[in-house]
Amino acid sequence: MAQQTIQHVPTARILLLGEAGVGKSQLTDLLARSVDTPTPSSRSVGDVWWNVQVRLHEYPSNKGMPPTPEWTSSSSPSSSSHSSEPCGSYKQFRSRAASACEMIPYFVEFYDIKSSMRMAREHRNRLYRNIDGIILVYDLLDMRTHDSLHDLLYHPLRQICRYRHKRLRPILRRRHVPILVVGTKLDMLKTRRLRRSGGIASQLGTEEILLNCLDTDSFAEKSRNEGKLHKFLNNAVDFKQFFPARRY
Repeated sequence: MAQQTIQHVPTARILLLGEAGVGKSQLTDLLARSVDTPTPSSRSVGDVWWNVQVRLHEYPSNKGMPPTPEWTSSSSPSSSSHSSEPCGSYKQFRSRAASACEMIPYFVEFYDIKSSMRMAREHRNRLYRNIDGIILVYDLLDMRTHDSLHDLLYHPLRQICRYRHKRLRPILRRRHVPILVVGTKLDMLKTRRLRRSGGIASQLGTEEILLNCLDTDSFAEKSRNEGKLHKFLNNAVDFKQFFPARRY
């Protein structure tokens, strides 16, 4: 990995979907913010039709992971022992495990269509075919923006089905493509809304994050939101590897 250059770093593409005014642009800016890309100019790679921002993501590769020692099993007689030998073995195991888990750099591009632009269907379809993950965005103050996500999601999923899975699948089937649901404007809520069992996150079997897009600590290190985001990005990289986009 030390010999790897920028030209050789692979890219995962994330599509943001949501109605105008729900905060997609602010969320894009927040998602792409990192130590390596601290300012908008350092992370913006915009397009005519898209607001595109990029960040670096470290994807953990667990290949070559050493086997779990037998003494760590709960059924092992030595699991209850507190002798110095198991402790030393555990430290050695953790050290070997850490060295075996190689972190592979990936560029992650977040695509937010500019609402003022009308893009030809051909250009949209070309992008949709190469999407590795989708973030659905809605306004917590207007649940109509939540209900409209089904319609916005339909066409991108059809393109992904056709060109990545090579067959059509039921739109709401789980494990279709990595999806994350984000509710914005959490700071403006006067009362905390109850989670709906029939919400789109529940239907898709995916994670949901509620946040304030103007709060730069929304994805603070080791926070629950950061954990959900990293899991989603790892799943997007998995999808890219197992369902590569076909050449046209």
